[in-house]
Amino acid sequence: MAKARKLKSGNWNIQILDYVDEDGKKHVASFTAPTKAEVEYMAAKHKKERPTKDKRQKQDMTVGEAIDKYIKLSEPSLSPTTIDGYRKFRQYGFQDIMKRKASSLDDEAMQEAINRESCRLSERTGKPIGPKTVKNEWGLIAASLKAVCGKTYVIKLPKQQKHIRELPEPEEIMEALMGSSIELPCLLAMWLSFSMSEIRGLMCSSVQDGYITINQVVVDAGGEAIVKANAKTEARLRKHRLPPYLLDLIHWEDAYKHYQETGEDAPLIALTRRQIFQRWQNICKANGFDMTFHDLRHMNASIMLMLGVPEKYAMERGGWSTPHVMKSVYQHTLSKERTQVDDLIDGYFDKIIEHKK
Repeated sequence: MAKARKLKSGNWNIQILDYVDEDGKKHVASFTAPTKAEVEYMAAKHKKERPTKDKRQKQDMTVGEAIDKYIKLSEPSLSPTTIDGYRKFRQYGFQDIMKRKASSLDDEAMQEAINRESCRLSERTGKPIGPKTVKNEWGLIAASLKAVCGKTYVIKLPKQQKHIRELPEPEEIMEALMGSSIELPCLLAMWLSFSMSEIRGLMCSSVQDGYITINQVVVDAGGEAIVKANAKTEARLRKHRLPPYLLDLIHWEDAYKHYQETGEDAPLIALTRRQIFQRWQNICKANGFDMTFHDLRHMNASIMLMLGVPEKYAMERGGWSTPHVMKSVYQHTLSKERTQVDDLIDGYFDKIIEHKK
């Protein structure tokens, strides 16, 4: 180790070679303290703890570079939709720190970045982005910087506000849907608790002997529709009895008629996610509904609660279950008790239909 020297001020100083960069430039670390023992201790401690070349390179990465590397490393193990979501966060979120080095950002700097991001206006709505979006964006940044640069931060995220919305009555929704071009997909969501991706994944062959089975989903990633052989969890792979009204709607679908005549399989619902979404929004606007398409699935859960459906069967019908529970009950989905639950729910919707007719 270099020798300590006494300065004119009376303090002691040591300068040691810290590292040599890729261009051959030498970087020196300098330490000053009131006593020789203190300065020697500081120099020795730094020499022992100074980052390796690999660690220095990682800490010299920008936030954006760290995220890009994290996404690349995660791509083989995560779904296309998750990766697509990561890329969108990378493109739009926290843009003011994307070109800053990870080593230059401490807790305070990150908290200020979070506060600024909370005020960012959404390009789609023109309103500030929500706390959930900020939370998801930060989750990607935090995971990337920890995995790639070994850096962690102590911050506070904005609290998510609870919004209570008054949803219309099921009777009002049924009346608005009857005869529309999206009556079938909407009723599959509200009556059978299917999600958008599950509805888009249905094939004509999914309908057999009065039952409909979910065994795949269709999601959008990178602007393309992707078929996934497995749903989000095993519990989402389920079978439902089709009530006569829904079965009748299916029989009127052009794709299903063609399937019955030729045996050529095709998607049961020949509409894109955007088409279903836009048509649903038009119906909502015309009827004064403040709802998302996914709210139809939530309404199914509310109806089951109102009818007193036991939790086990409510979770089973909606796919709200862990894989463990699914494995233990799936073989009993056509049991006497489950049939009684189906009768109860079908009866509820049948009464609405009869009244509207």
